[in-house]
Amino acid sequence: MTTKVINGLALTLLVMAGSWWQAASAAEVTGLYQATVPVDSREDQKQRVRAFTAGMQEVLVKLTGRIDIATQPEIQAALRSPQSYAESWAYQTRPDLRTHEQKLQIDINYYQAGIQRLLDNAGIPLWPQTRPETLVWMIIQNEKGEKLLSDPGAGTGLEELQALQIQGTRFGLPGHVPLWDLEDQTALTQDQLWMLDEAAIRAASSRYQYESLLAIRLVKLVSGQVMGKSVHIFRDHVHETEVLEASLDDFLKATTTMVTKELADNYAVRVSSNKGGTGNESQLLLLSVEGVNGLTDYADVLHYVQSLTGITEVHVREARADTLTFSLNAGGQVRQLVENLAIDHKLQAVAKPATEAGNSQLHYRWQSR
Repeated sequence: MTTKVINGLALTLLVMAGSWWQAASAAEVTGLYQATVPVDSREDQKQRVRAFTAGMQEVLVKLTGRIDIATQPEIQAALRSPQSYAESWAYQTRPDLRTHEQKLQIDINYYQAGIQRLLDNAGIPLWPQTRPETLVWMIIQNEKGEKLLSDPGAGTGLEELQALQIQGTRFGLPGHVPLWDLEDQTALTQDQLWMLDEAAIRAASSRYQYESLLAIRLVKLVSGQVMGKSVHIFRDHVHETEVLEASLDDFLKATTTMVTKELADNYAVRVSSNKGGTGNESQLLLLSVEGVNGLTDYADVLHYVQSLTGITEVHVREARADTLTFSLNAGGQVRQLVENLAIDHKLQAVAKPATEAGNSQLHYRWQSR
């Protein structure tokens, strides 16, 4: 397997979010503190503890986007006593998503506060639950040499899309597939997608207004394995991963790992500034929000600002006409805060971030519902 990073063309930031197979909407990823692990017995306590460990590791990967999370010393220590982080669990028998065979599984809920405190003490940033959606273009060559677009509407590539969805869910990575209507097929031909033509992919994707784009070329071998190449386009970066012979799941795991790392590196924030700070933790951040009309808006805006990941202190500094001004402690993570506000759509930027007297200033308008 090879992985490389190359430069691409700049792309304007405009993210729309949603869920796999559905129309675009806000990508509020749920179940980040939950895991389901297959087991053989309801009575085996040692197996239950192993399941707690596996489930906790899965949760930590979803929360951070880091596949290597278990190699961190603080995390390794916590994984030796995972039961202390398990809030509740229940055994269920349900069909496997791939084989449809009935299997025993344990559903585990983990303490949100405890997991966040663990990551905070380890200085590991957390990826908030509002996440950019990735637009997925996939083309498959089957064992007969036929090239097919992965199009749920046409019933093609469903197995591969389902396998990709399973991997995306494990990483807390929301995705969306194109319509593959006449406009898509005109903008991006089969030959262009097969060649993973970056310019054509960007052009065809412009109607969807996503900035996280994933193009996948897959060759199914008679052996049951695949050859594949994935290209992730994100702003002015292009990341690639390629396999010459591997299982479908292994290839798609490598693909989702690549995408998750890029997005998490950009959007993850420290819960507080206990460890791993940048030296700017005491910097004052002023956030002005206009369009606050009445007590309902006031309460909604205050609750929203207080709920932002990475904000440890919130004070209302001024309330004048329809504008609220807050002073915040963002732990020096101004860029990450701006990035996450951009994909949430609840605040619309009125002006570019500015700095005055050493303090960062942000100016937004409240998008009341």
